[in-house]
Amino acid sequence: HTSEGTCKGAVEEKDGVVIKADTVGGLEALAHELLKLKVPVRQATVGVVNKKDIFMAQSATNPLNKVILGFSTKANADAERLFESAEDVHYISGAIIYHILEQFEQWREETQRQLEAEQRDNLVYPGKLLYLENHTFRQKNPAIIGVRVLGGRVHVGQKLMSLDGASLGQVRSLRTRDSEDVKEAKQGDEVALALQGPTVGRQINELDEFYVDIPERHASRLRKIELTARESEILEEITKLHRKNDHRSEEHTSELQ
Repeated sequence: HTSEGTCKGAVEEKDGVVIKADTVGGLEALAHELLKLKVPVRQATVGVVNKKDIFMAQSATNPLNKVILGFSTKANADAERLFESAEDVHYISGAIIYHILEQFEQWREETQRQLEAEQRDNLVYPGKLLYLENHTFRQKNPAIIGVRVLGGRVHVGQKLMSLDGASLGQVRSLRTRDSEDVKEAKQGDEVALALQGPTVGRQINELDEFYVDIPERHASRLRKIELTARESEILEEITKLHRKNDHRSEEHTSELQ
């Protein structure tokens, strides 16, 4: 039976993988093995892989479900062309279910590692900086100053705040003593930092210390990963500072009411 059809034996989920096979029996066998692995199936149909299957896989909200598993079937010409540009959908096919599942699990593990690495890269890590004496290169628009990273790290695009919690502005660039532009500076590094927002002599001064401003949603994620002792210490300092400022804000609101 090679005509297009739906497998009644597969429980179709709102978010899951797309599976195809050349027969209903083959489709049910593949669906059964995925069920044992607790992998949800969003769509299970008999026939060749087509463009609709690719669009269905692309619409999965979980990146680990953006995959099409084909058992003893192939992709048609339109789907083959679409696969070349559809980088967000993975296609695994074969004539042996065990081999399909083995490749699928390997792909899932690798994808999970990549996702976790991306999440770590996008996290705003704790950081504390010292504005070095006699290291003012430009006063404003942006202010360019020499800093030493006392602990943690600082990354281009992040926001800084003073030790009392006042927002100071955004890091526009970081440059080493060798005039090399870098994206990140870590504990012990001394770099020229361009900060959009403050003016030297007003909001910031030499020998001031700054924190990297960590969004609350990032703070909870940071506590679940392995930080250095110094990073953990700075994270707690920043958290306490945010709580203190939130408390002050609540008191001020209460007074106004």
